[in-house]
Amino acid sequence: MPAPGPTGKFPQGFLWGVATAAHQVEGGNRHNDWWEAEQRGKVPYRSGDACDHYRLYEADFDLLQAWGHNCHRFSIEWSRVEPEEGQWDSDAIEHYRQVIRALRIRNIEPVVTLHHFSNPAWFSRGGGWLRSDAARVFERYVVRVVEAFGSEVRFWITINEPTVYVLQGYVNGIWPPFEQGKRLKAARVLVALTTAHRKAYRAIKSRRPHAMVGFAHNALQVEPCNAGRATDRVAARLRSYLLNGLIFRLIGASFDFIGLNYYTRCCVRAGRRGMSLVLGRACTTEHHRHQGAKNAVGWEIYPRGLGIVLAEFARIGVPLFITENGVATDDDRLRCSFLDDHLQQVASAAHDGIKLLGYLHWTLMDNFEWHLGTGPRFGLVAVDPQTGARKSRPSAELFARICRGDTTRGGNR
Repeated sequence: MPAPGPTGKFPQGFLWGVATAAHQVEGGNRHNDWWEAEQRGKVPYRSGDACDHYRLYEADFDLLQAWGHNCHRFSIEWSRVEPEEGQWDSDAIEHYRQVIRALRIRNIEPVVTLHHFSNPAWFSRGGGWLRSDAARVFERYVVRVVEAFGSEVRFWITINEPTVYVLQGYVNGIWPPFEQGKRLKAARVLVALTTAHRKAYRAIKSRRPHAMVGFAHNALQVEPCNAGRATDRVAARLRSYLLNGLIFRLIGASFDFIGLNYYTRCCVRAGRRGMSLVLGRACTTEHHRHQGAKNAVGWEIYPRGLGIVLAEFARIGVPLFITENGVATDDDRLRCSFLDDHLQQVASAAHDGIKLLGYLHWTLMDNFEWHLGTGPRFGLVAVDPQTGARKSRPSAELFARICRGDTTRGGNR
């Protein structure tokens, strides 16, 4: 049996749960740009039926209820709601209404994400976020969704990780639209996404004034490889501003909370010329002797970084919501220690007076991890990629005990 986790106290009304994303779990999202890229061989894996969550969501929510979760984050697939421009699918809208009601019946607070990386294929073919009317088109979709079932949703996340979307799609070029090294386009898309957020924020608040609206930011903790080197310190500060600060300048004050997705830190050293001199380069193990263990996709596991991130973002002055935090591993003992260590940081932040709304673990079950396919295992539940069969891991029970407030330790990991 796993030990039940941190002994620190959490605020009354703290929200506990897991997060998922539509394209990664639903299956059959045939009208979006990812599906189209998969069919054309632009990415090495196909999502197919994924976890078949579109059909099996009630059984999956029964697990959440049994574990004592009181919150669940999921995303609405834009391409299901609007499969062709200006054409609305009433069956898809009704499906998501039933999803929300299924959570409510189980006393689980829905946290709805409106955009989680995937776009309708028609939107992408027309230029995607480079369209001159991209923000307005997104606002139209948001209005349709909010008017359909906004009265049943309190927490809204407009866009998930805008900086990651831009980096992977327009700098690294490994996600749709596969535009490698297009820094000017990347900047334009980031502006479009933040404009879309602001429009979505106003659209939601004008219809549901008591709603809590935010966005989910990939909070990468950045520090110098050698803190004694001035050039490394400057590079770390500049990179941190680019990754963590700039987006808040663009978005302004249009959020009621900040969703923080924390996975790892980045240690940088200044290069000798060009952009690497200004923004630095990630340290390798040869250059940074203090790196800890890594997960299955090569990200350093650094719990202390979560505490640092929470303290830094708390200065903005709005509540923080940990909307993703998890580890890719085939070793569930590591997942248990990851939960324990990171939640100790959350408990310490709460003790220090940082306003925290909740903690959402990534993720419910092993799923389709974008360009990495089904290889990385992030789930509290194992999913057989051939049959879709679910099997809860010991970490699911550990997290359930934490959610229930059971802090009596016992057993070994």
